Amino acid sequence: MSIRHHDTRAYRPQVGELVLDLRTGRTGVYMGTIGGEHYLRPEGGGREWTAEPSHVSPVPEPRDSAD
Repeated sequence: MSIRHHDTRAYRPQVGELVLDLRTGRTGVYMGTIGGEHYLRPEGGGREWTAEPSHVSPVPEPRDSAD
């Protein structure tokens, strides 16, 4: 039996980039990383929240409705 090893490196966003918090389903602006946690802020401003790096991904591109 073989065991598959997945590349578990977390996505590394750029400061100011809009990202998706996979744990909550919320999108937020990446503000930085402190103590191993990513800090995200709502697009329109507001209170930051933290997310584990493994739970942050790029925001999916919107699909064309003609597909």
